[in-house]
Amino acid sequence: MAWGKGSSNSERIHHGHLCAPLRQYRTCVRILERLFWLSRGWDTRPKLKTVLGVDLAPQRPRYARERAEVANHILEPDWVGKRALARVGHDGPHFVGYGGEVEGPRELYDAIVAEARCTTAIIDGVLVADWRDESELELGPDGNAFVRKASARQIFAAFDLLEVDGESLLEIPLLERKRHLEGLLIPSVNVRLTPFVTRGLRSWRETLVAQGFHRVVLKNWNSAYAPGRTTDDWLVVEKISGAR
Repeated sequence: MAWGKGSSNSERIHHGHLCAPLRQYRTCVRILERLFWLSRGWDTRPKLKTVLGVDLAPQRPRYARERAEVANHILEPDWVGKRALARVGHDGPHFVGYGGEVEGPRELYDAIVAEARCTTAIIDGVLVADWRDESELELGPDGNAFVRKASARQIFAAFDLLEVDGESLLEIPLLERKRHLEGLLIPSVNVRLTPFVTRGLRSWRETLVAQGFHRVVLKNWNSAYAPGRTTDDWLVVEKISGAR
């Protein structure tokens, strides 16, 4: 019998049993310390601004007149407006753009906060100043049909999620971030979730053009978020040619 080898295994097991109570003891100490500081009204957790600070800027797309339809990409409309990161529950500016703080209506920010099911979040989107819903056919008091002209209003069109409740999502693939966004933000009259498709990009581009969007955005669905940088993962185009 190889006593030396057996002794080594026994020591490893023995140390494992000793370490488990020690870890539990240290965990209990940390919990008790945390409860003590909270009882004094002190919060020892790191501030969220150290995770994703106010200097965080939106990712920039590249621009092209035409691009072939490619695999592993989504397509979404290119909103016309002011690009902004909505900072829900954070100190400092409510909206941050490419060059820093962006002005936006307090009422719109409050609407975003009201529709966000979280304590804090950083949501990427566009402040659209003159949005009009599609006109609807209605019946008047005299029984005659008429088209009611929709009034213009400002909306926030959200399409990405960078942080939620102190957790950074920058390294998570785009499609996963969008799933988190859909579970967090409740669409409303003034807060919109940007629609997207993963197949039939050329045909849906024609649909978006018919709805008044002059350009569309192609995005690599496996891409991480690159704050303030211009990458090939996001491409704004006017026309999509055949698949390559």
